[in-house]
Amino acid sequence: MEIMRLCVRILLPGLLTMILSSIPVGANPGDIEGSHDYPGFPRLPGFVITDYDEDNPSEFDFPVARPLPTDASHVETVHIKGHRYIIRYELLRGALQHSLLQTQQYYEKLAADNGFTVEKTGAVGDVTETFRQKKAGHEVWVYLEPAMGANVLTAVESSGGVTLPAPSAATPTSTEDSLYTSLVKEGHVVLPVAFLPGKSEVDTETQPWIDRVVKILQRHPDLQLTIEGHTSSNGDAQENQLLSAQRAKAVKAVLIVNGVDKSRLVAVGLGGTQPIADDSTADGRLKNRRIELVIKK
Repeated sequence: MEIMRLCVRILLPGLLTMILSSIPVGANPGDIEGSHDYPGFPRLPGFVITDYDEDNPSEFDFPVARPLPTDASHVETVHIKGHRYIIRYELLRGALQHSLLQTQQYYEKLAADNGFTVEKTGAVGDVTETFRQKKAGHEVWVYLEPAMGANVLTAVESSGGVTLPAPSAATPTSTEDSLYTSLVKEGHVVLPVAFLPGKSEVDTETQPWIDRVVKILQRHPDLQLTIEGHTSSNGDAQENQLLSAQRAKAVKAVLIVNGVDKSRLVAVGLGGTQPIADDSTADGRLKNRRIELVIKK
């Protein structure tokens, strides 16, 4: 018996090392087939890959922070073409939940360790982040969209040089929030509200966006809004419609709690009936899952 125990103590560590070394980096039994982490950006513990797209050539608009004297949260976009990866992670049931701030700090550390600069930080208002790495002859751009229980990472490897937009020297004549400017210009705007997958509770860490909407409504007392909930077309259409309605009502409830008169708000759920992108891709499904503010005519 003692000889058997001794053999186990001697052989087991080596056996475990052989098994672990045979597993690809970033692989997880719960990941969808053919998926993997983007090099240099391993996922947080407890997450699995639930959606993965890789296409070349492709393109993506990366937000870049460009603060203005009257709008500290002003953001411009840089259009990057190249080899694109889109990876969606979801938290396993029972795994440790991380806050948005912890997620941001984790990926910022990875970016710094890999020689990336932060072109947009999620420290104020918008929680998304943009990282950029310059190498000889090409650049790599990485975009993080963190949420409670789900994170999306988009990376584009550009083979050509990229010129960032120069900071604006002009001082705008209006002090309006850029969210309101887009709302008036287009008649509707996407509100980046985070939800847990399949849930309708509004993530408390998106409060800065709620605060901006409240201020807009305070500044414009005649403004009335329809809050539209949208999903992708994946899954049962009836369940999608119900979930989208619950999410729209949840946003309405949060605005009311923050002092907005309920008579100025209407909440509707439209499910996956009004896509704004291709639902056959991870990027498209991500864009279709949204809350929109629409000006009531």
